[in-house]
Order: sequence, then C-alpha cells, then structure tokens
Amino acid sequence: MKRSFDPLQTREFTRRHDALVTAIREAGLDYFVATTADNIFYLTGATFEPLERPFFLIVGMDGSRRMVVPALERDHLGKAWGIEADCVLAYRDFPAPEGQGWAEQLLNTNLGSTLFSFDDGTPWTVANVLLKADGIPADLIGELRLVKSDWEIAQIERAAHYADWGVSEILRKAWNGASAAETYMPSQSLQRKIIRELPDWDALATKIIAGAWPAPISAEPHSVPRLTDRLRAGPHVAMVLTRVNGYAAESERTFFTQRPTAREREMFSIMERARQMAFDMVRPGMECAAIDAAVNSFMSEAGFADYQTRLHRCGHGFGLSNHEPPWIAEGSSHVLQKNMVISIEPALYERGIGGYRHSDTVLVTAYGYRSLTRSPLDIESLTVARTTLRHRLNSWAVAKALGMGRRVLPQGDEPQ
Repeated sequence: MKRSFDPLQTREFTRRHDALVTAIREAGLDYFVATTADNIFYLTGATFEPLERPFFLIVGMDGSRRMVVPALERDHLGKAWGIEADCVLAYRDFPAPEGQGWAEQLLNTNLGSTLFSFDDGTPWTVANVLLKADGIPADLIGELRLVKSDWEIAQIERAAHYADWGVSEILRKAWNGASAAETYMPSQSLQRKIIRELPDWDALATKIIAGAWPAPISAEPHSVPRLTDRLRAGPHVAMVLTRVNGYAAESERTFFTQRPTAREREMFSIMERARQMAFDMVRPGMECAAIDAAVNSFMSEAGFADYQTRLHRCGHGFGLSNHEPPWIAEGSSHVLQKNMVISIEPALYERGIGGYRHSDTVLVTAYGYRSLTRSPLDIESLTVARTTLRHRLNSWAVAKALGMGRRVLPQGDEPQ
C-alpha cells in the first residue's frame, strides 16, 4: 500500500534526493547504492529490519531510483518515498537458490557495468560482493546529514520534548532507597504517551531508553544497572534517550536522593562549569576539537588530568541516531555550522563512587545555540531527598509486577 506524505515531507525528501544526485555527479559516478537502514530511511522514509536480508536503494546521476529488497518485503516497501512499484525488485529469501539471491538481482540492474559507489558502512558480506563488482565505498550521505533542515529540527525538538518528559518522570519516581526497576517504569509510560500523541507513530523507527543509573554504577555510563540496584548515597544519573519516528535526542541529569556532601557539591560544580565553558564556545565556525580541548584543559587544571576520570568526549551529533557526527572531540575535524544538532555532556567519573553528567540536545544557531532540552540544571532542583507513602506503595507494586518479591523491596517496605 502506497504511503502518502504531506507537502512538507515531500519537500524534505525532494531536497535530500536532489542533494545526493548533485553529490553523485560531483564525484563522477553513475550510481550510488545506499545499504544501511538509516540512509535508506533518510532518503525514502521507509523503515524495516534487515536481519540477514539486505536492502538496497540505487540512485542514479540522472535522478533515477530503484530498490532491491527481499520478496516478503516488496509490498511493505511500497511506503518508500519516490519509488514506483515497478522499480522495486525482489529476490528470493536468504539463502536463495543459485542465481536467485540478492547479489544476482542487484547486479542484474547493470550496476556492475557502471561506475558506482556504496555506503562505507556496508557490512562486509555485502561490501565484498560490491567490491568485486568494482564498487567504491564512500560516504556521500554522511555529509548531507550533518546540517539539519527546519523540518528535521522540528522532529528532533519533538524527540527532545519527550526526553525531558522522561527525565521528569524518573525524578518523580526517585526516592532514597528506590530500586532501579522503579526508574525504568517511565520507559513504558513514555512509549504509551508517544503512541497516543503521534497519529503516524512508526514502531520500527521509535526507541526509548529511560532509567536511573544509581551510584556507584553512575560512573559507568554504558553499563546496565540491575533491577535491584538502589538509589541511596552519591550522585545518580537519570538518562533518557529517545528516537521518535526516526529522529533522536537525549536528556540526562545528575541527581541525588540524599543531601549531597560538600565533596559532591564541588564535583557537581566543576561539571557545571565545564558545561558552561563548552556552551560558551558553541557557534558556527567553531572547531569541535577546540571545544573538547578547552574542557579537557579546564578539567585537568581542576585536578582531573587523568582521562579515565572523564572517559568520553564533550559531545556528539544527533539526527537519525543518538550518536552521529559531528563529534565534539579533540580528534575531530568537524567545524560547527548553523543547524547542526549536538550534545553537550562533559562529565566526571569516580570509580566506585559515582558519575556527574548532564547532557542536553543543542541546536547550533546563527550566533550561538539553543538548547532543545530544558530539564532542571541546579543541584537543589535535582536533590529529591524525600520518601512518601506513594513511593513505597509504588515500590511494592513494581516488585510484585516483576515477580521479584523482596529482592526489589527495602526491608519493611511491603504493605501489610
């Protein structure tokens, strides 16, 4: 069934298509083959799960568009923008009989007798076939995705709004002694909210990660807290990453469920000052490496010269994923431009104690920046040192729903 696109979406996809055709011509190519799910989505609005079955979008220097897809996806891919039904070629399910698989169908498009390039992020099993056909790996689309259109910014701002909502829900659920399981619950609430509010909700293009990383695991930002981990002393991090109908954002906040100590206030203040330094440098023409270098120098002067206390760069880009160029890192060659969308998230981590990190989704404007996320920033607003009967009842209900009994309940919390 053919999907209808509104005029703004049609204009957006036309803009992207025309920009890619120009890039193909400037590179002296006949065709470009998009193979990654994000790049095909970027050019067509079509979502799918490739699994072991590859998908291909072939765009010509003459503006032609064809797709090669698994047979069971042919009708589904009718929702792709700019693809006529007779331009969707199907191959037999993997592994196919000789002569009927994806490689044969793809090369039967006469691709092998032309000068073409393909996504440099193509998995090796597919890339090897394209290389043998004299294809050239290249990143033609990555450059197109760096600077966002007004339409894209609106999509990312919507995702940022939902990320902020998730943070507020985590803070509402948090209390001194709460389990990590309780802070995961907003993921479900947020998913339901998005489904209710978006008439065009796409399950394959929407993903939510929301929860609190309790101290001391808050010093391990890419770890996964156990359901039974508890919010007690130390800095915790509320983390919400959203991808809503294909466009991503994040909002993260350091918070406390006990009154912070003098040392914790000092660490929080250093993190805040590093963030402000980075924000003050955000503007078109600024080298991304210079922002990260300035923050790293400040952190070193503050007594945190060991890179292991910072772990990661100052920020990264947003678009179709939560992590994409531009990279706000000392090794980056990117330069900020108006309408790029980035994170600002310099952090401090003390192993075995906890981490300090706020992260915002930030739009680069003509003269500076505008934060698309607006969760509270100050330490007083982010100290939720209170326990109510409602918290305890919720804790009991979560534990019961998960079938975990007292493993998720502090002693004495179960209602009698």
